[in-house]
Amino acid sequence: MLDRLPYDVQLGIVQLLGARDVVRLCATCKALYSLIEDRSIWHHALSRLLVLFPQPALSRRLAALTAPELKAQVLLSAQLDRLWHGVDYRPRLVRNFHCPRAVEHVNLVAGGHWLVVVLYDGSLQLHELGAPSPAVTLSHSLTEDESVFYLSSRQSFTDDHEDLIILQMGVRYDQCNIYVYHVAVVDPAPTFVRLGKFSVNGSVWCCASGGGFLVYGLESGGGEMVLHVCPVGPDESERATPRVSLNIGPWSADEDFSISILSENLLMLAYHGGLAVYGIPPSPPTPDATSPSATTRPVQPVWSRRCEVGSGIYRISPFSWDPCRRNPVVVAGTRALHVLRIRHPPDGIGDEIDYREIPYPFAPGTAGLGHVGLGAVGLRRAIWDSTEARNGALHVHFRTYSLPRSILDLDEDDPDFGGGDLFVHGRLGSFTVTLDPEEHLVNLCLEEGSGRVCLLLNNIVTGGRRISVIDVV
Repeated sequence: MLDRLPYDVQLGIVQLLGARDVVRLCATCKALYSLIEDRSIWHHALSRLLVLFPQPALSRRLAALTAPELKAQVLLSAQLDRLWHGVDYRPRLVRNFHCPRAVEHVNLVAGGHWLVVVLYDGSLQLHELGAPSPAVTLSHSLTEDESVFYLSSRQSFTDDHEDLIILQMGVRYDQCNIYVYHVAVVDPAPTFVRLGKFSVNGSVWCCASGGGFLVYGLESGGGEMVLHVCPVGPDESERATPRVSLNIGPWSADEDFSISILSENLLMLAYHGGLAVYGIPPSPPTPDATSPSATTRPVQPVWSRRCEVGSGIYRISPFSWDPCRRNPVVVAGTRALHVLRIRHPPDGIGDEIDYREIPYPFAPGTAGLGHVGLGAVGLRRAIWDSTEARNGALHVHFRTYSLPRSILDLDEDDPDFGGGDLFVHGRLGSFTVTLDPEEHLVNLCLEEGSGRVCLLLNNIVTGGRRISVIDVV
């Protein structure tokens, strides 16, 4: 009967279905099969996904994509939702690339088609996957009395979900330089756009960027931790003075933590024993750049929760500072997911903090997750190394996790996403990768839109390094 309806009515009905249901429906008869080639169906489906899970590089090409290209993107998302929590499945493709020994970190960007490589001297390279050489190399000038003592990097997003790379580089015993770059891969040419550079006296514990801010934690010298809030952006690239500094009180030298910026008014600390949210007060009307202590304010958490985060401080979703408060920040803790979202109350005054702790869906008879090593987490998917000790084994085991759809406030019967246990608790899966016996995992990153995983591997005998890129579907 459906095939007898006017074509525009058929399109309207099909656009209410999920991707897999569209394919099943169009396979029922020849009369309906023509619908599967209609560009508007796949454009509507992909646009719906991009509202929930922004991918700016893909959104910019949306108008130019053909019907087969749109269909491929939608079906890829549906396949990932179905296969990511498969048990002991085999990834579709594993590609290996040799790289210099100086490579320290790797990060997938721009929908998984580009790779940011951080070298030991602080240089940044931007590679298109499969290209023989980097498209961009950016070096940092050091003075004669500076050298790189330590180096770390973190990926984040702008408020419109563009990729950011935060580079933290110790150049003297008591000095750290922090750089914030927007990774731009669009015309006229790929490049790193510097949004800020900060030279800090002391050892920076950690830092994060989002919503036009950089926040870094610095020990005061008296055993207290101070969080410095600095503006970033094209007009602020040379600014070195924090807008405001927050003294959160005594902090143990053994207690690592991570920072996430939740809004223009709130930031979150995740530490081994819990979560704490602090308010960001407005900056003084006339800050005195010569007296940074004048802007340092003692603060208390506006919200806190004791919970077992553990090593989950290193497995936090790269938060997109969303003015509409649609996306939560997700922490993959030792025994459960910790999901925190900022909401606007009905009266529009202030912010409300919505917190949920979601236990992992352990199989019956199992005691827990076992070893949880290096990992990455997003809003739909997470992955971590679950191999506690290889002892010369050829295989590394990874645990995959399809996150509960409930954390995004989706309806249980949403056509694009699975219901049932996937909606409430999510589902765990796994796959295995074969490595050389002497290779160890240095770095792991996930681009969840494409389901692409990137590993940086080190050979402990030869010192050689290689990059392994895994396509799940």
